[in-house]
Amino acid sequence: MDIINQLMRYVLSISLMAIMLGAAIAVAPISLDSSWRIIRSWGQATMKIFGVVVEVKFENGQSHLDEGGVIVVLNQQSLIVPTAVSSRSDKRVMAIFNIEYALIPFLGWASSLMGWVIVRQWPGQSKRQLHKAALYARNGGLILISAEGKRSIDGELMPYKKGAAVLPIESQALIHPLYIAGARDCLPVGEWRIRPGTVVLHYLEPIRTKGLTYDDRNSLLEKLRAVAEIAHAQCKQAN
Repeated sequence: MDIINQLMRYVLSISLMAIMLGAAIAVAPISLDSSWRIIRSWGQATMKIFGVVVEVKFENGQSHLDEGGVIVVLNQQSLIVPTAVSSRSDKRVMAIFNIEYALIPFLGWASSLMGWVIVRQWPGQSKRQLHKAALYARNGGLILISAEGKRSIDGELMPYKKGAAVLPIESQALIHPLYIAGARDCLPVGEWRIRPGTVVLHYLEPIRTKGLTYDDRNSLLEKLRAVAEIAHAQCKQAN
């Protein structure tokens, strides 16, 4: 019965995706804001269909997302993360996705409409896409990128990719470090059934990059890692 129930939920979500994301694509040339509202509504509907509640916390209770910048996901643990983030963001969020994620049925397809797909095996293509993303953030847009670059199987933090520091430095925009709790419980790596639960998006204190150069990439990455390890330890202690 659980499998049938899950399949029915997927059918409903996919049906909405075809209608709503199709409408978002059609509206985009006229109004990107209207297109984003449709995408966000699909994300909200999908989370509700599967019984996933998405909560948002800001360090010191203050959001700086309206200023634009780069949201750096400190712990990538589930495929539902991009959908969860978009469902709770009033400001349009574009993202960096690797080709492996973009090819995943349904969630990957939908998410890839909201950003730039990179093929890591093609360095020239990746560099061009990252440059486009940096310009978008520099001009006040909001970018989402994973520091780890792939999902963690055991829930522990994985090595960070340099792009999590290089992109914000090139954009000279704010970094919004984002630690996510609960996503892995809803959809673990290797599982297709989405379980009801609560996903908490915890935006930590923003980090300014203005004045930083490419030579500062390692120290900035270390700073992001240190912030992540503190948040991760606190989350484990709370659970």
